Amino acid sequence: MDWLRVFWIVLTGAIPGFLATWLGIGGCFLRIPMMMALLGLPIKYAYAVNMAVISITTIPGVIAHYRNKHVYGKGVIVSSIAAALGVTLGTQLAMLTPSSTLKSVFGIACIGVGIYMLYGAAKARGKIPSRVTVEDVKRLEAGPRLFALMFFAGIATGLCGFGGGIYYMPILNALGYPMHIAVGTSSAEMIFVAGVGASNLTLHGYMDVISFIGIGVVTLLFSWIGAKAAKTTKAWILKMVFGILIAIIGALVALRFI
Repeated sequence: MDWLRVFWIVLTGAIPGFLATWLGIGGCFLRIPMMMALLGLPIKYAYAVNMAVISITTIPGVIAHYRNKHVYGKGVIVSSIAAALGVTLGTQLAMLTPSSTLKSVFGIACIGVGIYMLYGAAKARGKIPSRVTVEDVKRLEAGPRLFALMFFAGIATGLCGFGGGIYYMPILNALGYPMHIAVGTSSAEMIFVAGVGASNLTLHGYMDVISFIGIGVVTLLFSWIGAKAAKTTKAWILKMVFGILIAIIGALVALRFI
């Protein structure tokens, strides 16, 4: 057994998994470059593994969101169907796109996400959003507008290999979803949509099963540790730092250094 590879797999699951729940950000922005740099996975394989990991490791968090009444059922159904159609198209486009071009797309997307995270962290400084449950709202958007926006978000998700939350959250917020419900609904949507994206890539031969199992198990463990740490940590400064880190990593991928 290649113990160095085992170490890289553990590291690739641990760091993004911990940061994702500790700082409330998507671990895929680190996970995909780490899989390429440390495990030598081609970007399309990294996309498949990342989506599969997200589909599985998001489940415990969604169960907690559901128990806290932060999941809007109608929104999840409409969003999931629309984004699943989009991610199927997006992953098809990704498979037809040369890896060098795909790295540029991923890198540019990471730079944009980094800037978005910096803005969001600065805006949220010192603020704690009020908790609203689905029992507190009469009706939220679950019609054609949500469907159309999530369809295009799904395409972007498939092209970039992300979990999709970075696209889904702003859409839900813009359509009037309170923050806690937006988080819960977006997370529930990711389980299904990321699973569809991973399945489509896997059916076309883009999957490293060993990496998926190893990274998935480690991610689950460190996501739980990160969630515990988040209860006692004010992380807005770290989110800003992480936003800068994501932008730098995106630039390195786009410029073919990773």
